[in-house]
Amino acid sequence: MKAEPWSWLVLVPLLVTSCMSTPVGATPIIPAPDTLMPPSTIAKPTRAPSPTPEPSSTPTPVPTATTVPTATPENQIFRDDFTGALQPGWTWENENPERWTFTPDGWLQILAEDTALLYGQIQSNTLWRDLPEGDFAITVHLKADPVANFQQAALYIFENLDNYVAINRGFCGPCSTGGNEVYMEYKINRQGGAYMVPYHGTDLYLRLESKANALSGFYPGSPDQWARLGRFGNYSSFRRVGIGASNCDREGDDNVDLAGLFDYFEMTRL
Repeated sequence: MKAEPWSWLVLVPLLVTSCMSTPVGATPIIPAPDTLMPPSTIAKPTRAPSPTPEPSSTPTPVPTATTVPTATPENQIFRDDFTGALQPGWTWENENPERWTFTPDGWLQILAEDTALLYGQIQSNTLWRDLPEGDFAITVHLKADPVANFQQAALYIFENLDNYVAINRGFCGPCSTGGNEVYMEYKINRQGGAYMVPYHGTDLYLRLESKANALSGFYPGSPDQWARLGRFGNYSSFRRVGIGASNCDREGDDNVDLAGLFDYFEMTRL
């Protein structure tokens, strides 16, 4: 997005050294004594006077090109490309500095731990910021390869543990779709539910929209088109938006930790 859902040639100078010498066994040619001219009779070359140099003209200054910064899209509220530092306004909750980092190619990597926000637990390394007012859309580009039950890398809209919405790339063997999926999970006034669709890709875009008092979740139905996963209304107000990853390891098994990689996070006004 890097991502919405893309050599150096070192020239080493080559120094060549040439040596010239008289061939071995050759006799040098020396003029006979009677052909040598005394120094006084050797004609001296006449040196022509050096021409007077033309006055050099003052070069015309060439203006230096100025780099024009890329204009911020009119409807963009906030964007973070995670290139080595967080933009102002983020807050870590339950931060574990040893479990998150910026990758050299510009991704925020969160290495999941077992506790999960979506199961009412204290989840580590959840990154939050305030939601804007009015209608908005929030989009993330992420990579995740969940391989064990309930692992997920997610985008959350959150009020409290009884009122939230999350769209995530996860894994659920017992679910009706049988494993790799995109989920839109929610709990409104303590009543929970979920939408889900099979999805085997590990590099994808996720989006949540709040418009006209309805919340919708989207995933990439095709490379250049969104597909709506779920939609509902009559929800309470939400204050925060966040991203995170969890193993959701309710079974206590020793599975590989999920790495959630976030390329960018963007909020736009609708």
